[in-house]
Amino acid sequence: MRASFGMHGDRYELNNPTYQTPIWNGGPDATNSLYSMGQGVTRTLALWAQDAWQFAPMFTLTTGGRLENWKAYDGFNLQTQTNAAGNITSVLAQSQPGVGASRFSPKASLAFEPSHDWLLTASIGQASRFPTVAELYQVVTAGPTLAVPNPNLKPESILSEEVAIERRYADGKIRLSLFNEHVRDALISQLGYLNGASGPTASFTTNVALIRNTGAELAVQKNNVLVEGLETFGSATYVDARILSDPTFVSTIGGTTAVGKRVPNIPLWRATAGVTYRPDAYWSMTAALRYSSKQYATLDNTDVIPHVFQAFDGFTVVDLRAQYKMTDQATLNFGIDNVGNTKYTLFHPFPGRTFVAEAKVRF
Repeated sequence: MRASFGMHGDRYELNNPTYQTPIWNGGPDATNSLYSMGQGVTRTLALWAQDAWQFAPMFTLTTGGRLENWKAYDGFNLQTQTNAAGNITSVLAQSQPGVGASRFSPKASLAFEPSHDWLLTASIGQASRFPTVAELYQVVTAGPTLAVPNPNLKPESILSEEVAIERRYADGKIRLSLFNEHVRDALISQLGYLNGASGPTASFTTNVALIRNTGAELAVQKNNVLVEGLETFGSATYVDARILSDPTFVSTIGGTTAVGKRVPNIPLWRATAGVTYRPDAYWSMTAALRYSSKQYATLDNTDVIPHVFQAFDGFTVVDLRAQYKMTDQATLNFGIDNVGNTKYTLFHPFPGRTFVAEAKVRF
């Protein structure tokens, strides 16, 4: 038996004032007047324990649990509204209510290792993700978009299950895993309108009642392929991520629903593949391909237009790297990202062909 235990604590404080000042980098002016303010504190205390028990020569059972107590308090927000001339028309100041939760997260994993070449595992676990202090209380304006806090967010609860099989070789391995995940009160960032379709846009975090992520991942790594010093690696992941329930969803364009739609920011397919060649002890050269299918950013999946601001396009890019080891402490690195100069947008346009050079020295 191999038992371990510990404790954890964290505290995050937000103090994010924006002042009315005629000079953007001048700080508060003589009036010291606030334009917006976000303040608040979150803290987490946790105890955890884990035990690995090899109850038979080929079986190992690992069990554990984590007990957490989370609180958010001292929340305060101030927001102003202005007219077209920039004059303040109203000021809203509000002390936010404190929130908190206590959660216990158990987990268990059973490993079966009939030989050094094979490993099979089955795992199940419960976990929690607590809202951050910025999600609860931060107010900030980025161009025409206002980030709106949500002080009533609840922690999300995740139940994850996975079955995996791994085949090991002398110079490589292959691993296949099947997974399923149910998330209640999922914390997802959204972009919408404050006052109907003609109002200003705002980003905010909301709780989605229930989502499910089901999929599979295959990962492969092999050394000395065809020639000495040539390594290949790659992985492919398929995830069917769906919204099963979202009773609080409000369509910004009317007539749409979130139920049955894909979960934002999770592509259906993602893959990587690459080769690394080391002809000697000094040189290392790598070529890698990265692929992702389209992602959605909205709960109702209405963001279907590609290559525009805030779109999340699918992409396929190739990167090249070369490293020269001068000494054990010094290396030179050269590279080209996005060799084919592929044009794609992930919220904003991503860089095209990019050349990289680096020198690194360790002392």
